[in-house]
Amino acid sequence: MKDKDIKSIECRFAVFCPPPSDDKNSADIHIVKEIIHKDDGTSAPHIRIIPNFKRRFWITKKGFQNHKQSKEWEELDKVNMFETTQSQLIHNVSKAIGEPYFQGTNRMLNRNPYIYGTDILSTAVIKRRYQNKYPDTVTGYSVAVYDIETDVVNGTGDIIMATLSFKDRVFTAINKSFLNGLTNVNERLNKLMTKYLGEYVEKRKINWEVVFVDHESDIVTECFKRAHEWKPDFVAIWNINFDMPKTIWALEKVGIDPKDVFSDPAIPAKYRHFKYRQGPKQKVTASGKVTPIKPPMQWHTVYCPSSFYFIDAMCAYRHIRISDPEESGGYSLDNILDKHLGIRKLKFKEAEGLVKIDWHQFMQEKYPLEYVIYNVFDCVSIEELDEVTLDLSLTLPMFSGCSDFENFKSQPRRLADTLHYFCLEKNKVIGTTSDQMTTELDKSTLSLEGWIITLPAHLLVENGLQIIKENPTYHTSVRAHVGDLDVSASSNFLRFN
Repeated sequence: MKDKDIKSIECRFAVFCPPPSDDKNSADIHIVKEIIHKDDGTSAPHIRIIPNFKRRFWITKKGFQNHKQSKEWEELDKVNMFETTQSQLIHNVSKAIGEPYFQGTNRMLNRNPYIYGTDILSTAVIKRRYQNKYPDTVTGYSVAVYDIETDVVNGTGDIIMATLSFKDRVFTAINKSFLNGLTNVNERLNKLMTKYLGEYVEKRKINWEVVFVDHESDIVTECFKRAHEWKPDFVAIWNINFDMPKTIWALEKVGIDPKDVFSDPAIPAKYRHFKYRQGPKQKVTASGKVTPIKPPMQWHTVYCPSSFYFIDAMCAYRHIRISDPEESGGYSLDNILDKHLGIRKLKFKEAEGLVKIDWHQFMQEKYPLEYVIYNVFDCVSIEELDEVTLDLSLTLPMFSGCSDFENFKSQPRRLADTLHYFCLEKNKVIGTTSDQMTTELDKSTLSLEGWIITLPAHLLVENGLQIIKENPTYHTSVRAHVGDLDVSASSNFLRFN
């Protein structure tokens, strides 16, 4: 593609790949998933590899290093700017502050009160540069859906089939042993597809490809060969913490490294990596009380240089609606489909009355071909759902701004990324956070354990907006600007100011 044919480029996300641990002379690289928009109105996905990308940080000038606590921000004329690759960030920052032999993490380094700009990730910096260069180019993200089914008859828990759907393309890989003894399988599957999902086949112009493989690892590799070919922006999974561990185990138990399956084929082997990080399943309050975090409220992350980003569609659905009450029927796919589309997961009259594991056992034993159609609809229905809610195609990317999707759950992190650029526009640079944010003054605050704070209604100042047309002097309870201090901060303010 020639530059003169390119109208604009969108960055969907960026992935940082450190240099190999055994090759210190290698560059670090960033993988950028782009959407290239051409002058003729068409667009195409593209993978860009950026070696040794330089990001900035700032250090307070010697003449202004006269404070012991970190500042929220500093004027740009009071700091010196430096550039560094992400892999050399800690080393170069430590050199800049006169501690060249520092050993520790970035947050430990940020205990120094004269460091600025190191909190934002290099991947967020890259994405923001694209957004600044092409501010008027904003299109919806493309969403593919992946779903597996596992053996519940023989007790192995092995993957027996998986489907990957993406718009008009649906791919299903099936273990031959699951359909052992059946004849005319392709013909019968196509008839069942028309029978149960005919309206979706016609509506979405589905082209369905089915392959039969010998091992469960082949199911995974075949699915993600297609994912690399199709290059969707998201590969969505409903309740990823079920599918992903089983998908990883299917590869690892036969000696296949997941990084070679999930990394884009264009990525040099030495930069490929893969890590699945489960989100916390419990939280500990200030009083030491441990409370569980429900599955929809968790946030799981896959780190991998690829043309697509793995996302848990269930968790995304809940976090986008974090201010809403919990769904009364829970966050099963069945319940959410019913709420938004008035449909449910595929059911069969032959298994009427059976639920949960009994239903799956019955279908796998007695109606394996229909069970394949069930697996297909689990993917297609999630695509249909997102086309109505726009959660993944629009809302989640819009709320994320330039921040990485791994930080979507953290509103303070996303806000800090936004403030980083807001401050730069005001000729300031935002401060950093360390692993030791408390000060000596914090020890003087009162314990908050067991407190319940309410404000008596009769003590509130009547300063709400005067917006009643028929009674223009009346102060309502509507306020345009609201501030909030937590009790600890309030105590410090009253005690020391």
